[in-house]
Amino acid sequence: MDLHRIRLIAIKEAQDHLTSFRFIGLLFLLLTICGIFFLKETGTYLEGIRSCSSGTSSIYNLPYTVNIFGGIMSAIGGRSIFGPIIAVALGFDLITKERESGSIKAILSVPVYRDEVINGKALGGIIVLAITTTIVFVLAFAVLLVHSIVPGVTELSYIFMFWLFTVLFLSGVFIMSLMISTFSKTSGMSLVFSLLALLFFMSVVYTAGNYTAEIIMGSDPSTEYQYIDSLDNNELYQMSVDYNKNKDELMQFVEYISIRMDYWELSKVLTWPQHSRDYSGSLEFDRTLPPVGETLASMWGYVLFLIAYPAVFFGIAYVRFMRTDLR
Repeated sequence: MDLHRIRLIAIKEAQDHLTSFRFIGLLFLLLTICGIFFLKETGTYLEGIRSCSSGTSSIYNLPYTVNIFGGIMSAIGGRSIFGPIIAVALGFDLITKERESGSIKAILSVPVYRDEVINGKALGGIIVLAITTTIVFVLAFAVLLVHSIVPGVTELSYIFMFWLFTVLFLSGVFIMSLMISTFSKTSGMSLVFSLLALLFFMSVVYTAGNYTAEIIMGSDPSTEYQYIDSLDNNELYQMSVDYNKNKDELMQFVEYISIRMDYWELSKVLTWPQHSRDYSGSLEFDRTLPPVGETLASMWGYVLFLIAYPAVFFGIAYVRFMRTDLR
C-alpha cells in the first residue's frame, strides 16, 4: 500500500465531489437550513441577554455563546436530516458507478492496489465532509461577528469538539453508504438501500431498542408490591431505586447503539452545557465553563460508539471490496 497513491486518489475524489452539481445543490440546501436554525438560536440568545440585562430574567438563565450552535445540531442531527443526506449522496455510488461504467477495471489495470482505491475513496469523501462542516461553521462565526458576539477561549474548545463530532457523525453515514455501494450491483439499488439503512440507524434502532427495553424491564415492581403487608416502605423504595438504575443503564445502552443518539447526546452536552452542570451544594453561582475534557469525561461511551460506527462500516466495506469479483 502506497500512501502517495492513496493521497492522489483522495484528492481526485474530493475534487470530483466538490465540482459536482449534485453536491453543490445539496450543500446550498444544507447551508440554507442550518442558517434558518442558527439565526433562530441567535435571536433566542440575544433575547436572553436583553432579558437578563433588563432584570426580567434571572442570571441563572443567562445563555452561553455555544447555545447558538445548538441550531447546527438541530439542522444536522435533529429535525433536519440534510447533513446525513449529503453524506449518503457522496458515498452511495462510489463503487457502483465505477463498476457500471467499467472504469474500475481500467483503474486496477494500472499499478494501484485495491486497498489503495477503497482507502483513497473513503478518505476523499471524509475530506469533503470536513470541508462542508467547516463551511457551515465559518458562516456561523460570520453571523456571530455581525451581531458582535465573540466566544471565549473555553467556548471555542467546546465549538471545536462539536465540529469534530459533527464530522465523525457524517463520516459514519458516508462510510455506511460506501459499504452498501460495495454490495450493490447498480447505483439505483445502492441509493435505495442506503436511504433504508439511514432510516434504520437514525430512527428504527433507537425506537425498537427503546420499546424492547420497556418490555424487558416491565413496570416498576414497587408499584406492584405496594399492597403486600410484609414489605415496608424502605424495601419498596430500594426496589424502585434498583429498578430505575437498571432501566437507566439499559436505556443508555440503547442510546449507544444509535449513531444519531450518540451525536445528539454529545452535541447537547457541548452546545447546552448548563443543562448538564450540577449546581447543588455550591454557595454561589459560577458561570465559568469547565474544561471540555472534564465535560466529556462522563460521555466516553457515546464517543466510543460514534467512532466505532465508521470503523466497523469501513472494515466491512474494505473486506467486501477486496473479495469482489470484478471480471
